[in-house]
Amino acid sequence: MSSPGRSFGGNRAAGVAYLAVLAAGWAATLTVNLPGHLTLDSLLELYEGRFRVRQSWAPSFYAWALGVFDRIGPGTGLYVAVSSLLLFVALASYLGLRRGRASWGAALLAALACASPLVLIYQGIVWKDVLFANAAVAGMTALAWAIRDSQQGPGRRGPALCAALLLLAAAALLRQNGVLVGLAAAAVLGWTQARGGWRGGVAWAGGAVLAIVAVSHAMNLATQPPRTGPLLGSGDGMAEGVRVLQGYDLLGAVATDPGFPLPASTAARPQAVAAIRRLAPRYWSAERTDFTDGQPELRAALMSIPSSAVGRDWRAFVLGHPGAYLRQRLAVFGWVFLTPRIDRCLPVALGLQGPPDVTEALGLSFRWSATDDRLLAYDGALLGTPVHSHLAYALLALVAGVLLLRRGEPADLAIAAMLASALAFAASFLVISIACDYRYLYFLDLAAMAGALYVALDPPWRVGRPPDAVQS
Repeated sequence: MSSPGRSFGGNRAAGVAYLAVLAAGWAATLTVNLPGHLTLDSLLELYEGRFRVRQSWAPSFYAWALGVFDRIGPGTGLYVAVSSLLLFVALASYLGLRRGRASWGAALLAALACASPLVLIYQGIVWKDVLFANAAVAGMTALAWAIRDSQQGPGRRGPALCAALLLLAAAALLRQNGVLVGLAAAAVLGWTQARGGWRGGVAWAGGAVLAIVAVSHAMNLATQPPRTGPLLGSGDGMAEGVRVLQGYDLLGAVATDPGFPLPASTAARPQAVAAIRRLAPRYWSAERTDFTDGQPELRAALMSIPSSAVGRDWRAFVLGHPGAYLRQRLAVFGWVFLTPRIDRCLPVALGLQGPPDVTEALGLSFRWSATDDRLLAYDGALLGTPVHSHLAYALLALVAGVLLLRRGEPADLAIAAMLASALAFAASFLVISIACDYRYLYFLDLAAMAGALYVALDPPWRVGRPPDAVQS
């Protein structure tokens, strides 16, 4: 809804500067990062994408995407270029969303964002978390374009809605809790299309949810590899993930109270439970699951207990001891959200590092350059500052979201929904987190920066009414 007191103070030169900064930022990202930084996860997913053999329970869509770009140009250079371009094009399009209105503050803020390690370096890391964040920001931006003008017909909004659907369906595949972004998009679409009748709004929102779920499911089926590697065995990624989370929570309960009741597990494997009671207090950490995973006896004991027994004891923990469960989950969430020891939470990954058998099969080798040394030093100099603070970005997202909701134009609501979904995405880790790696909440940081750029281009507090404002 356009406000009579809203404002126009556009500056053509500032708009050109904003676009020039983003173009230079993309070029700098490619210059310092190509052909991309790869960790073990990246290598396994590239292997899966190239040879079409399932290697992990990571999203098959991501491995498939890596494989597509790898077939065009071997390696990950082209993928990094396209993935980062997705983000920069979305940010550049904000100028059009605001009908050319720009401020010099936006150009300056864009320069700071491009110089941040979270853009300059992270956009060169081959992680699904980065592509998820880019797809989510771009998808919500496409939605903003689709709903910006209430009088534009289906022919004009159709391409933007299709782009939003594909991007948000991909985001839901890349991170399972990424479906929260799609739900936020459906809500804002229903709200803006209600046109005074709630039934119409519910129909639009419900249809959007169904479309995102259907397209996401179809994309998942279409990208499944035909073969499965020997290390995975039977089962599925969701079941494996739930089992890991439940086991981690139960080990934490025993670590806090060695006598914590585990009746179902004890009935199934009493010797395994005895080992867990002896070892969990020594090895469990709210920081990450790697400490218990890396202890062979403890891991073997936990894995020997049937999943059904683990599930029953976990549900008894959650429902029968909610206070203890919440305290434990808050401790784990504190590590991933506040990163009190960020150096222990993998703040950045550079070069190419992985097992020789995988790198050799891909025709790659260990890689570390002088540029990587400089990037590592640059990132290290900013650790412990708001640049690497999920809390700071959460506050920025809240402020930007409130400002946009107060102005209340349709495109504003889409960007505000993006910010709300980023906050909800981060909050979901209260329940699912098992490690504090910084990348897990990367979407929150990136969405907050994108929202701040959108606000800075055409601040809601300007006075006067733009001549091309659209009534809605």
